[in-house]
Amino acid sequence: MKDRFSMQFAPHLGLLSPDRGMFRAHAGDDPVSQVHFMADQGFTAIEDNWMAARPESVQTAVGRALRERDMRMGVIVNTMVYDRPTFVLDDSGERARLMQEVRDTAKVARRVGATYVTTLSGTAHPSLPRDFQTANMIENLKWVGEVAADEGLVLALEPINHKGWPGTFVTDIAHAYLIAAAVDMPSVQILYDFWHQQIHAGDLIANLNAAWDRIGYLQIADNPGRVEPGVGEINYASIMRHVAAKGFDGIVGMEFDSSRPGTAGELAVIDAMRGIDPRGPVPHREVA
Repeated sequence: MKDRFSMQFAPHLGLLSPDRGMFRAHAGDDPVSQVHFMADQGFTAIEDNWMAARPESVQTAVGRALRERDMRMGVIVNTMVYDRPTFVLDDSGERARLMQEVRDTAKVARRVGATYVTTLSGTAHPSLPRDFQTANMIENLKWVGEVAADEGLVLALEPINHKGWPGTFVTDIAHAYLIAAAVDMPSVQILYDFWHQQIHAGDLIANLNAAWDRIGYLQIADNPGRVEPGVGEINYASIMRHVAAKGFDGIVGMEFDSSRPGTAGELAVIDAMRGIDPRGPVPHREVA
């Protein structure tokens, strides 16, 4: 068993598909086997965009494996509806749906030990002025944030880039910060995805610093291609040193696929993550 990473890097069980876990070439298709492989490589967390869609028996088994291996569960996705206007509407029925969505997600989160849940803004309304939409989202998040707080969850509001997801309402960190600051609840924070922001705006460290007090979760991928660090244009070694120096002790999700297929590609991912871990490995101790 390899020494643990000093930062809580979280490989995924599925990025754009539930059956394409990051280390399936080594560990096979079973998510539990993938968790154990990740732990053996020194990872201390995982994340999964598809956890809510998996059978309850799989959710329970993954949660058990995480406890056995002393690992944390990173984000699971809360907002499975993101391709139409949702948070931007002043509509009591839609608000009730958003609140129930969090209650349903909480059942999954309890099985796997998740706290942060990815929350997407949905698309912009085609005719409602943008400022009204922002005001509606703030109001809706206050209601939904209360439910999240009652359920022990944090809504991780994620701005996503406009190229891959045209029409999305919240695309940049500044807008997300305005909304999170206006809601002003511990249960509503920002998910800062460096890959999305590199595509959308760049200036990654300056934007990170400006929004720091509202950021609860980080995700990484290199660009272009949404691949492992070191393949593209983002200097993740420098960024992770900066994040560590600021005292971040949360989870850093590895929201990418390997640039090469098979076991060789997966080993390259592990090497890439070792290369950007700013504090070096931590000797592993088995859980008593």
